[in-house]
Amino acid sequence: MRRRNDKDFEVIVKRRKKSGHEESHSGAWKVAFADFTMAMMALFMVLWVITPQNPKQTSAAEQITNPLVDGGAGVFDGNSKTPLEMPGVPVQPNKTEPQEQGKETSKAEPVKYSSPAELKELADLMQAMALELDAQANVEVQVVPQGLRILIKDDQQRFMFERGSVQLNPHFATLLQRLAGVLAKVGNKLIISGHTDSVPYKTVQGYNNWNLSGDRALRARNVMVESGLAATSVLQVAAQADVMPLRPDLPEDGVNRRIEILLLTVKAEGLYRELFGEQQARVDYSGEKAELVLPSVPAVKPL
Repeated sequence: MRRRNDKDFEVIVKRRKKSGHEESHSGAWKVAFADFTMAMMALFMVLWVITPQNPKQTSAAEQITNPLVDGGAGVFDGNSKTPLEMPGVPVQPNKTEPQEQGKETSKAEPVKYSSPAELKELADLMQAMALELDAQANVEVQVVPQGLRILIKDDQQRFMFERGSVQLNPHFATLLQRLAGVLAKVGNKLIISGHTDSVPYKTVQGYNNWNLSGDRALRARNVMVESGLAATSVLQVAAQADVMPLRPDLPEDGVNRRIEILLLTVKAEGLYRELFGEQQARVDYSGEKAELVLPSVPAVKPL
């Protein structure tokens, strides 16, 4: 509104309109929001404290990247319920689960091999084992009329035993251990023999290739028995010295040094028992007389 007075100058009067929004611009809402935030933080802290912490808990990333077990965890920690079956990895039952009543685990009976076809399958299995161990040059398997002939021998780079001793090379120790695992499932009896070259033994007086070949055969037998082969599976441990060379034209050549394992057929085992057992007639000589001994006949049980 403008007014003029007598002196011709204007007076400008401004009127300010009152507004009702002063209260909405106050700081009261900030206090309420701070109280709400504090209450939420307190709630989260309480929930975190009362939640049980599991140190063995496996993250989702670990479960995804673990290739051995379906559902995470490890095959050795006992937490897994469904371990995946993988070649060469034995799957063991969970020890915490009780065994079913009335069921007992029975050990499989050893299988006896007789026909040439069966022996050929066993020979192929042993050749595959040798290939796995990089021992193709150290293992030779032959099907013979008496059974299966297994030759374990030196190659150009590796000797089975240290020269002139019974110290076994670790490569051949592993080979014998794996071979024992195969033969432990076989019911046929075995004859283990040691062979040397014709180079004379010079270090110890009275100790010669006969002693050496026998000690080496016994060492091979002991390694296999310690690795799971039944002690009753071996019928004989024999010393052959240099009388059965693989190369008669080269008797001093190292190719003749070897351990042989003869897996006997049932028929061959019977012939062996006739030679060395009580199943044949014989004459026992003494200083006083000669006595005929007849084989004992098993008693027949009455019906």
